[in-house]
Amino acid sequence: MKTKISRKSFKLKAKSRKLKAYHCIALSLKLYALCLFLTFNFLTLQTFNCSAQTGLPIRKLTIFKNSTCMVSKEGPLKTKDGKLQLPVPAQALFGTYWLGASKENNIKSIVFENDTVKKQAKAKNFSQVLLGNIGKQITITNYKNDKIPGKIIDFTRESNLLKMKLDNGKYSFMEAKDISSLEFADDNNPTFRSDSIIRLANIRTEKSTDNISLHEYYMQQGVNWIPSYFLRLVNDKEARLEMKATLENYAEDISEVETEVVVGAPQLYFGTRLDPMTFNYITPSVSTTTAYTGRWDNNAMRNDMSNMMQTQTTGGYVDSRTQGYFSMDYGTEGEKNNDLYYYNLGKITLPKNSKGNYPIFASTLGYKDKYEVSIPDKINYASYLYCDNTEGLYDVFHSIEIKNSTNFPFTTAPVMVITDKSQFLAQDLLKYTPTGAATTIKLSKAIDIILKNSEEEVSRVENIKKIAKTTYSKVLLKGTVIIENHQQKGVTIEVTKNMNGTVTNSNNGVLKKQKVYGSVNPSTEVKWEVTLGAGEKKTINYEYEVLFVPYNY
Repeated sequence: MKTKISRKSFKLKAKSRKLKAYHCIALSLKLYALCLFLTFNFLTLQTFNCSAQTGLPIRKLTIFKNSTCMVSKEGPLKTKDGKLQLPVPAQALFGTYWLGASKENNIKSIVFENDTVKKQAKAKNFSQVLLGNIGKQITITNYKNDKIPGKIIDFTRESNLLKMKLDNGKYSFMEAKDISSLEFADDNNPTFRSDSIIRLANIRTEKSTDNISLHEYYMQQGVNWIPSYFLRLVNDKEARLEMKATLENYAEDISEVETEVVVGAPQLYFGTRLDPMTFNYITPSVSTTTAYTGRWDNNAMRNDMSNMMQTQTTGGYVDSRTQGYFSMDYGTEGEKNNDLYYYNLGKITLPKNSKGNYPIFASTLGYKDKYEVSIPDKINYASYLYCDNTEGLYDVFHSIEIKNSTNFPFTTAPVMVITDKSQFLAQDLLKYTPTGAATTIKLSKAIDIILKNSEEEVSRVENIKKIAKTTYSKVLLKGTVIIENHQQKGVTIEVTKNMNGTVTNSNNGVLKKQKVYGSVNPSTEVKWEVTLGAGEKKTINYEYEVLFVPYNY
């Protein structure tokens, strides 16, 4: 079966990012070519006069939310004359790579160095096609549209020079850049052999045994987990909270590996610096290295949410009234260790460059409605020396407060909230909440609750106080908060008013006062908890004093 490959086909496929080695190539390889490949690959790896290894199997994976993970590998490996080789993880973080042996045979030394091995790769240009098909019968078409039949004898990558034995018995040389298309008389090989540089650990053991049992630890980048929550309001008192973990694996293949995801942020003083054994140049002085801050300066969201969350969009229609979806409670085995909490996912399989979803827990919790409003100090009399008595309208937000009655903490993550009728309510940020504590999830503005605030000047006293060389006057301000509930049910609203001054009448509000650097007036916060029945209206009055420096005309 003839196959034809043109230079145009390579360019088109490269442009569409769907590169394939050939346009019409048979997918199967001949048996003798496969045998030659396996034999050559085996012989190439027999370097350092010892047994070369493909690496230890992963026994356990611990994944953190900052795209790092701890890998634990363990197993027996064959040795030859007390020597063996082990591939070095390319992304091991600084100071975290450790390799230990069983007490029956200790490690005497480990020397790290680069080595070159042959690997099979998919051909993506004419040079690679020619390199992978030496000995094949071929017809070459050049840019002059000349057709040249013959056999590929040799191809030199450094000079891009092709040597052919023509059908007339003569030998011909040409450069690959002069080729327009290739046509094979038979199936062609879609791959070629290329050199690959790998980092190896050359290990010497105390005893010359046939094998040794090793345990390998290291932290690395490339594996991440993203938590997200799904909150369904079951009725006016209960809600079902479900959590899942999205795992992202861009490090190495994971096959039936015990995996755990961690709530909490471990200390990584050196951040994502690589361990010296992963590279082949001199290590910069550690003593002059600035400690890693953990900031992601390239993205404001990541800077704010470092080691806490990443955003994930969730959707879909569910009606549990008829189908019973999202109703069962379940849990994932976990344990608290110091300040970290570990969720055990069991054995998972996740190929490299893939992502997967894994359920963590689902639990029914109690909740209560909560209404909140925060009123800023729009007057700031000490700065502007003017009281704007215009009435301002402020948004009241409807939230729900849930209590963590589970045996594990809630980690910071996005949460989607729906009603018992599968209607979307909100997407908010559920913050870290330890067991026994409560957290608030904001739903929306309460459009049926109206809140207004206004202030006016009541009196003032000139030159009341002198501090250093500055003479201050004092003004007394009166504020009014009016709340109207237009809902068909009673509500309780938490009203917070902020002001720069000293409160003289709080109307039974809870005060929180803090000194402000460079100001004689404190920053004061007053909180009221106001209960209103359906259609009820209430008014709150308060007063506060402000010291100020009058204008000198």
